[in-house]
Amino acid sequence: MPTSPSSLPIERATWLQPGTWRKPCIVHVTMVANGRQPLFGQLSHNGTEAIVEKTPIGWALIDQEKKMLELCPEVKILADKVMPDHHHIVLYVQRTMPRSIKEVLRGYMQGCKAEARKLGVTANIYDGPPFYRVLTHKGQLHAMIEYVKANAYRAWQRRQNPDLFRIHRQTAVCGLLFTSMGNHFLLNWPDRQLVEMSRRATETQIMERMEAVLASAHNGAVTYTAAISAGERTIARKVREQGFPLVVLLNDGFPAAGSPRERFFKPGGVYFDACSSGQLLLLEPDASAFIHPSVKAATEATLRAKAEAKHFTYAPVPTDSQRYRFVALNEMGGMMVTYGE
Repeated sequence: MPTSPSSLPIERATWLQPGTWRKPCIVHVTMVANGRQPLFGQLSHNGTEAIVEKTPIGWALIDQEKKMLELCPEVKILADKVMPDHHHIVLYVQRTMPRSIKEVLRGYMQGCKAEARKLGVTANIYDGPPFYRVLTHKGQLHAMIEYVKANAYRAWQRRQNPDLFRIHRQTAVCGLLFTSMGNHFLLNWPDRQLVEMSRRATETQIMERMEAVLASAHNGAVTYTAAISAGERTIARKVREQGFPLVVLLNDGFPAAGSPRERFFKPGGVYFDACSSGQLLLLEPDASAFIHPSVKAATEATLRAKAEAKHFTYAPVPTDSQRYRFVALNEMGGMMVTYGE
């Protein structure tokens, strides 16, 4: 009998154990075209939705999926999408197989390469081995499937709004340097508010603060937040869901300059639509911003006040610690709200 998705193991550590990849699992597989060339199709819009017009190689990928399912009846495809330069499949292994899912995918890719050779493509059509994202927690399956389904739409949106999805290095705000992405005009907005809430905030306090924040956002205020505590994340999510402009300060949100991921980076699923509609700006401080004299003085003053409120003797916190950086993000947000760009 096939195993239902709800009964699959969700402990991340189990995927390191021998033989696990033969057992029931759900995995999102991404295979990238060699050199990110548009070997598999062309992105277009039919007036109603974004579509990918597949090349003969793109259709070969689909045909090889059917052969894979015939050879491996234990496997079911929950979602797939051929994009111009990559290919997604969400696979559901319903029961233990004689081969691992990695071996199955290796055979699938070899079949695709063989078909490409028949079409006259002698070079390797893939950039390397596939990338695997294994289902490990509740809610992830829905996110996997929706991500794959919306891939063409997201690519089209990035094409229509390229500047909103471009990483900007050395963005200067209030004398500090940031890496940024999104709508930089939000920095010029005259009405601004900061959402900063204690981790100990009660549900009632969070709801009261949310009501005030949404009222200000409705009246034209841009909301700034580091979205660290549960209360901050809850309010930021509601601001975003209601379509109000949002500036989010990130501790570590962008790939390193010059890294392979930099060219193809885009905001996570929850932020993508907000970015494409111009309602989002992401800011990650440069290392120099965390030790800027004004930021350091304000952060240390806040940390000292927190320690004294608990009747502790204040001891300086290292500037590279998470505690310091989280407080510093809120101090930077406060500077932007108070003084503007």
